[in-house]
Amino acid sequence: MKAPSPTACLCCALILILFTSGCITKNQEYYDNQVAAEPDNAEAWCIRGMYYNNYYNQYAEAMESCNKALELDPEYGLAWFLKGVILTNMNMTDEARLCFENATRYDPALAKNVQFVVGNM
Repeated sequence: MKAPSPTACLCCALILILFTSGCITKNQEYYDNQVAAEPDNAEAWCIRGMYYNNYYNQYAEAMESCNKALELDPEYGLAWFLKGVILTNMNMTDEARLCFENATRYDPALAKNVQFVVGNM
């Protein structure tokens, strides 16, 4: 049996995060409106980035959202994790590893998720 591709695993991991946070039932307009309504909310920007990464493979838009989240909160571990996932999806694994290191530095609880992704790179 062939192992799933790393991209498929990354998408599944992020979908799980979205599902458990109650965000999976929303649409693109919802996330765009969230950041418009709360432009200083790093979490809103991060979740918007997840949505663009997972549902549209619009990595530039996802990265823009992720970078905005990190601009607002440079120690936001989930945003660093997302940036690593986006970079992995763009086949930029060396850059992704640095993001994953930051993710676990700022949020040690993400270590298991990072290990899962890095193990599939």
